[in-house]
Amino acid sequence: PTIYAILWFGTFGGIGIRQARQAAELQALGETHYGSSDYFQSSGSEKTCYDVPQSDVVVNGTTVFTNTLPGVTPVCLFDSNNSESAWFNVMNSFSFPNGDSSFAGFGPFLSGISIIALAIYFVTSSDSGSLVVDTLASNGSLKHHWSQRVFWAFTEGAVATGLLMAGGNDALTSLQAASIVFGLPFNFFLIFMCYGIIKMCRVLEARGSDEGMTDARVLLPDKDWTLHLCGGVFNVIEWVLSFGHISKELQGFGVVPDRREIAGFFFNLFLPFVSLHAIYAALDPGNNRHIYRVLVTSVYTLLFLAWIALFICGTINNGFTAFAWT
Repeated sequence: PTIYAILWFGTFGGIGIRQARQAAELQALGETHYGSSDYFQSSGSEKTCYDVPQSDVVVNGTTVFTNTLPGVTPVCLFDSNNSESAWFNVMNSFSFPNGDSSFAGFGPFLSGISIIALAIYFVTSSDSGSLVVDTLASNGSLKHHWSQRVFWAFTEGAVATGLLMAGGNDALTSLQAASIVFGLPFNFFLIFMCYGIIKMCRVLEARGSDEGMTDARVLLPDKDWTLHLCGGVFNVIEWVLSFGHISKELQGFGVVPDRREIAGFFFNLFLPFVSLHAIYAALDPGNNRHIYRVLVTSVYTLLFLAWIALFICGTINNGFTAFAWT
């Protein structure tokens, strides 16, 4: 991916930079020799685009411009206020028009192909993201109904649409900046993951069979998740979204949750730290880490109560609400 990114940005980025320089050259030539910087300005495109003469430009017997790439026109300056059009300006420059203007060129065709490619990219990316979220929502189980994946796809699309409608391009720019900022610490997690993979491969190699083949079941036993996050009170939601075709794994829970499940749901909703302490206690049957268990549960309890208190204070000032989410 790194080599591909270097080739991609090096090629098309270089094309964009070259065309921006040529547009600046045509702007200067028009102002110097024809009294107007708009002399070569393209009439059918943006004001920052200029038609490239397909033959040499001679002024008073002196050649002031030579086109080394015939057919590439118009070329555009980079407009920081409209950066979204930079790619389409580059695509539209590969026009190769006829001299009699009977052929508009390949620019519109390449722009259309770009839109189709972008649509395929977003659809496949959304589908991959929906698969990941669907698997997480199913607690890692791969046996879930397809309607649940469709639900997550539409939910992600609705969130993105609402974000764009609320903030427009500013919201998109902020989201892109946030993804770049959070991408840096995420690299450290990737480094630790790579180290974990190397260590796993070394263990598998050390415990391999006599034929030199490794057995993945040494570290990855053949078992599935046993806890179903879609059971309990949320089982009825899956029944509705699947149009009654609930998965066989969850049929044993019953479509309608019982009194115990409802009480447990609301108890954990308002007092999650009690269940957290119980989970830590179950993971430490020998009671060897009692102090650690109490300390972690206490910190979580304080943060949970502070989160609620800050939201209440948000009625006084919105800054408290923003601080609560941090």
